[in-house]
Amino acid sequence: MPWIRRRARGARPAEERLPDLEFLALVQASLEAYAPGVTQGSRLKGNSLSSPQGWAVGVAPPHHGGGRHYDLVALPDVSIQPDVPCFMDCVVAMSGDPGRAADTWVQTAGACMLELLDPRGRFADHTDPDDARGVPGRHTIASGAVGLGVDPAENRRLQTALMEANVLHRVAHTFLEDLESPFFDGVKVFYGGRPGAMHAEIRVNGERHEPASAAMAELGLPEPKAFTTVRHYALLLPAAD
Repeated sequence: MPWIRRRARGARPAEERLPDLEFLALVQASLEAYAPGVTQGSRLKGNSLSSPQGWAVGVAPPHHGGGRHYDLVALPDVSIQPDVPCFMDCVVAMSGDPGRAADTWVQTAGACMLELLDPRGRFADHTDPDDARGVPGRHTIASGAVGLGVDPAENRRLQTALMEANVLHRVAHTFLEDLESPFFDGVKVFYGGRPGAMHAEIRVNGERHEPASAAMAELGLPEPKAFTTVRHYALLLPAAD
């Protein structure tokens, strides 16, 4: 699928972390803009956005990062009880614009949730285990890459580089034993920073995975000429026998 590009949104002044429901209202608006009708009937209450269709998105207490850091938990089907399957991701309002952070979540982890709910290839790619981009033993639902930086050309260049690097396929051997969910495991791929100080990270179910992150750092991804970050997200589902 083509890259998911950030929609234009008016810049907001730098501010402290928004209350949970205010940030979720931005997520709600971004989901609706990305997939019209998907939030129909949804409600904001407590620290969650819930849909009558059975999915929900909640804000978890921040366990790392600064004041503009948001930890989000996606629950595609809250009817599965008592242990509701979920996956985690985090976003940072790096420019002081929480709306942009909400867009970033929607275009990556949120896209995977939407595709899991309606698996027709409209929001994310599907990859089988034996595919050249696949993860052994897993069916992969993966978003496109989102680039955030000061230079649009560098955003595009690193988006292309990250997708062409085929990261999950090449480092899968480092994290396969840590995939335990009978439903799905969430994996975030992040690369970015400034020239000379780039950061490669893979998070599995919300936690930094050191061996996978180290393996990704060895892939030789290019450095940008200006501050740039790129990320994408994947859900790894046990493959059918």
